[in-house]
Amino acid sequence: MYQLIQETFPTARKRHRCIWCGESIPIGEQHRREKSKYEEFQDFRWHLECNDAAQEYFSDGESDFSAYENDRPQLTPR
Repeated sequence: MYQLIQETFPTARKRHRCIWCGESIPIGEQHRREKSKYEEFQDFRWHLECNDAAQEYFSDGESDFSAYENDRPQLTPR
């Protein structure tokens, strides 16, 4: 069972890797950081557009995904 522990939207102070697409989250980019539990503790970073794509994916009834194997969506202005 999935349990969200903490969600923040920091600006990257170092490079990170997006759990959805596997691409780099560069220094200075705002992103989503998720600390959660799904069978084990997770500490994931997401591009904002990848997070949106994942939320749509999960809303369609999916519960699992393969890390780094999804396409990064086109960036749309917020």
